[in-house]
Amino acid sequence: MLNRYISDRKTHLAALGLAVCKINHDLRNILASAQLISDRLSQVEDPTVQRLAPKLIASLNRAIALCSSTIKSHEAPPQRQRIALAPLVEEVADSLGLIDHKKIDWANAVAPNIEIDADPARLFRVLLNLCRNAMTALDETGGRRKEVRVRARRDGAVCTIEVRDTGPGVPDEARAHLFQPFQSSARPDGSGLGLAIVAELVRAPGGAIRLADGRAGRVCFRVTILDSGDEVDAAAAVDKPATVMARIIELRTRAVAACGAGGSTSDRLTAHRLDL
Repeated sequence: MLNRYISDRKTHLAALGLAVCKINHDLRNILASAQLISDRLSQVEDPTVQRLAPKLIASLNRAIALCSSTIKSHEAPPQRQRIALAPLVEEVADSLGLIDHKKIDWANAVAPNIEIDADPARLFRVLLNLCRNAMTALDETGGRRKEVRVRARRDGAVCTIEVRDTGPGVPDEARAHLFQPFQSSARPDGSGLGLAIVAELVRAPGGAIRLADGRAGRVCFRVTILDSGDEVDAAAAVDKPATVMARIIELRTRAVAACGAGGSTSDRLTAHRLDL
């Protein structure tokens, strides 16, 4: 009986995987066609078209790249680089229509001098999901002021990003499984995958994410990312596995602590590093 169940599950998963690949393949073709049309639009001299066409092309390029990576057995490793955070945050807001939104106030409170060591495409997806979730929550808000605000700080080798909104808050029963697939959505049309994807993207390079405040009007998701210079050297694991494991634990503790506490805690944590 157990073997039959396992066999049926394997068959079901294989069929599901094939279906996803087919959808991915066709979607990529559709996006490629849309990309060709948008390229032609960019040649139109109308000022509005000239302003919007590059944004459309950039969005299509991101979607095509995502399809290409998803159809493989795993996503390509993060392509981390040191980038200015504020322009990326503004790009996310622009793609969501937040900058000129008529009902929601937008605040990019990231200082121009703050830089982050991250994969720009992955960080864009993280912020896009968090800001879109904030906008969706604000749709359910009554008379209170509607605002989405992103701010950041750097403490040594740790960069912390906060996405805040003045929405109705996160229900207590949803907080325990907030970052689990198919569990976090409270909307009938929600997939429950947004925060799970965010958590996977943030944690892959050793970062951390948590709900820092779930109260109504003060919702805050906090993302903490370590500089790549603090990443574990995988090659060293062969010669010194115990040392590497100790550093993995130390770095994970540092990221989680910085995500959950204020600057003073992260200052203390980033002052103590283990060198391989």
